[in-house]
Amino acid sequence: MAALAAGATLGIGALAVPPVTAGPIGADATGTVALVADAVAPTVTLGTATVKPGGSVPFEASGFPAGATLSVKFDDGALLKQFPIGDDGSVSGTVTVPADATPGSGHWLRFLAPQTSVRSENLTVTGGSPAPTPPPTPTPTPTAPPTTAPPTAEPAVRLTGSKVTAGGKVTFTLSGFTKGQSVTVKLDDDGIIGQWPSAVKADGTLTATVTVPKSTPAGAHWLRFLAPNPSTSLKADISVTASGSGGNGGSGTGGSTGGGTDSGTGGASGGTGGTSGSGGSPSPDGSGGNASTSATITAGSQVAAGGKVSFRVTGFPAGRQLTVKLDDSEIIGQWPNGIGADGSLSGTVTIPADATKGAHWLRFLAPNPSTSLRADFTVTSGTSAAQAAASASPGGGGGPAGTGGVPAATGEPASASNSRGAKAAITASQVQPGGKIPFEVTKFPAGQTVTIKLDDEEILGQWKADSTGAYKGEVTIPAETPAGAHWLRFLAPNPSTTLRVDFTVTVPGATATASGTGPATAAVPRATPDTVAAASVEDSVPYATIAWSAAAAAVGGAAGAAATTLIVVRRRPGGHAAQG
Repeated sequence: MAALAAGATLGIGALAVPPVTAGPIGADATGTVALVADAVAPTVTLGTATVKPGGSVPFEASGFPAGATLSVKFDDGALLKQFPIGDDGSVSGTVTVPADATPGSGHWLRFLAPQTSVRSENLTVTGGSPAPTPPPTPTPTPTAPPTTAPPTAEPAVRLTGSKVTAGGKVTFTLSGFTKGQSVTVKLDDDGIIGQWPSAVKADGTLTATVTVPKSTPAGAHWLRFLAPNPSTSLKADISVTASGSGGNGGSGTGGSTGGGTDSGTGGASGGTGGTSGSGGSPSPDGSGGNASTSATITAGSQVAAGGKVSFRVTGFPAGRQLTVKLDDSEIIGQWPNGIGADGSLSGTVTIPADATKGAHWLRFLAPNPSTSLRADFTVTSGTSAAQAAASASPGGGGGPAGTGGVPAATGEPASASNSRGAKAAITASQVQPGGKIPFEVTKFPAGQTVTIKLDDEEILGQWKADSTGAYKGEVTIPAETPAGAHWLRFLAPNPSTTLRVDFTVTVPGATATASGTGPATAAVPRATPDTVAAASVEDSVPYATIAWSAAAAAVGGAAGAAATTLIVVRRRPGGHAAQG
């Protein structure tokens, strides 16, 4: 009995007790009792006594209930795995110790089956290797020095020269700026004369050139350099001298905060107005407005051709875009979402240098609800309308699809593309001054503004790419463009994209063949992708402008435009406007 108790604590066999047989009468009869025990006791053997957290432990078990299920637990807690027990009561397998098991020798495995429980020998969990985790701590140390470096270099601007002739160029160098910043340059905190999207280099510098508008009056002026993220603003003084091209009579008193009339009768008005002065000419035409809606010329009611007119509108739709047209024709200013919460906006527009002498008006337009007001003013210098009509070219039957008799562009197509697949293409590469070149861009940054510049200087137009990064249109080559090799620069931000496509301006009247075998002076265009990400605006030519939306165009009397398009509007001699 002692051996049974020791060997089969939980697996004791059945006891067989046969009946007692009676002996002779009067004699004691002793029966025989037989004890039969199950000789096989449950046992478990581990394949290893040590294991790392998350490691495996093999085992072999026998003497367990045949056909039952064996469950293995860790420290009588977490169930690690279950195994089917064979017909002979044995089972073998491997279990995985929890990855978060604490190192130490006081662990075990519990093997369970119906009416059976066996605890394994002690299992030692060895220490893991958390040592590699600390190394990330030193890494932030090298990162810290660059963070402190930028503040040490304060933003600064240096000009190559502080004196410039009206219409001349000023080269500047910025330093201490932040990599990738976009830079905007304004003249006298008024008109934008240059923009460079995401152009600041990794060393915080940018060198570029701006053109001072020809209409800038002689005297003291300044350039304002602006950049966001972080907000940066620098001022550099310049001195502008007269260009000597005539029409430099008065310095102009327009643009002062008090409004009033403009006393200068020569040259361009120097007004930088846009203030809330109450002087000037009120709007005589109140169509589309209400009792509180007004449009007032605060400075420049008498202005030389090429000069500036300051204005103020009130009672217009808050938060909407304001568009200003000259004589209900040419767009000369636009302020997207520029109307204030109180319905007011003050600003300045530049009258085209070829505007005819005499009476004109500004048309102020805004949508939702449609608002249209007119304000009259007078151009005091320039060619009269009669003289312009007399000097205008009588011929108009020039080439097909031309503007004012300019033949359509000819020559071979040309294109350029970059590694991201962005492509800019023109359908013809030879054009006369004043002619149009059809173009198409594809895979440009979706929804971004595409800017086209002539020879990396004058902006010819801006358009918004669609959701696929595509846009198709045409640009007008300025009438004063000299014959020879030129190029179109296609620019877009986010990500910065710039492509160059070459073309040739032919001598007016010369014949250019579609096969590209024209005059010897017409070079074969070269399409070259380029990495310069610069964009500028020159106020020496009329404003680059945006074609109005369908609603606003209807207000101005023009055909509705389905897409918002920024274009250059240039007035031809005689006051006729041609749009590119």
